Amino acid sequence: MEEVLVVEELFPYLEEELLKLAGKEHLKYSVLGKHTGNSPLAGENTAEDTAARIAEFLGEKKPDEKHKEEIEDLTNQIKGQLRGAESEIIERPDLPVRPPVLCAGCPHRASFYAVKTAMKGKKANFSGDIGCYTLGNAMPLDMVDTCLCMGAGITMAQGLHWTDPEVVNFAFVGDSTFFASGMTGVANAVYNEADMILVVLDNSTTAMTGHQPHPGTGINMMGDVVNKINIEAVLKGLGVKKVITVDPLNLDETVKAVNKCAKTKGVKAIIMKSPCIALSKPTEKCVINDSCIKCKKCIREIGCPAISVIDEKVVIDASMCTGCGLCAAICPKSAIVKEVR
Repeated sequence: MEEVLVVEELFPYLEEELLKLAGKEHLKYSVLGKHTGNSPLAGENTAEDTAARIAEFLGEKKPDEKHKEEIEDLTNQIKGQLRGAESEIIERPDLPVRPPVLCAGCPHRASFYAVKTAMKGKKANFSGDIGCYTLGNAMPLDMVDTCLCMGAGITMAQGLHWTDPEVVNFAFVGDSTFFASGMTGVANAVYNEADMILVVLDNSTTAMTGHQPHPGTGINMMGDVVNKINIEAVLKGLGVKKVITVDPLNLDETVKAVNKCAKTKGVKAIIMKSPCIALSKPTEKCVINDSCIKCKKCIREIGCPAISVIDEKVVIDASMCTGCGLCAAICPKSAIVKEVR
């Protein structure tokens, strides 16, 4: 071949490999792409832009409005043929609005709710981070005030402390992000004697981006079993004096841990440890009995997608429920109980 057009997003990987190959093998072909201005340096490669660049490369006319009109006319012809074949065309309804939400049974929901319960009536800032737990900013949890970049929740929380020492400052970070870029922020907080509560949401995986292993999982990217780095030991090594590990699905225990840390000065840490629901295999589910008074507290306060109202009755979708028990813990009438699957 004499010419090659490379259209790729992000880094010009294929383009540069082809250039290396041409140099190594003394091949006489030219490579057009990001380096020659024939492919956009940044941004998304849309169908329209890509079609125009390919047309230019092939010496064809660029797609214009006339082509778009021709395509639209052809589409209408096909629709007309379909209408002739069918006695009635059923219009497809719009898809229902479905905002991003924490999974049913996600331990992060319990972690956020425990902190929210403990801080009820108190002034507090909740600095967030990048991960599944960023969804804690949505109602009804409303527990993420800031979200900038990986590890920034920890540094923002200690900065907020100096602006108003009377406010309790929390920093939420996942276990994966803690290892990636959270430890330096903790060291800085200890060094500068900040007054803040670090909450490590340890679900034993990198859930948001594909469940990759990290130094705390005990398995590396090749699948080999390696030494597991203990988050509690790391925190104590960085100088954090008070480190408490709890299961967030135990609501009472977690609320007590938050209250205890809120009364202690300096940098404190609570490791809320419970596996991601995508990794665990639940053996229980929650069901609602006749004691339900339809107060809808389970819906209003935790926003679990497995709980809804059907025909004015609160129901739990058994196919979604994981039996985490958070709804049972907050039910004022003990109308929600666990059952073994």
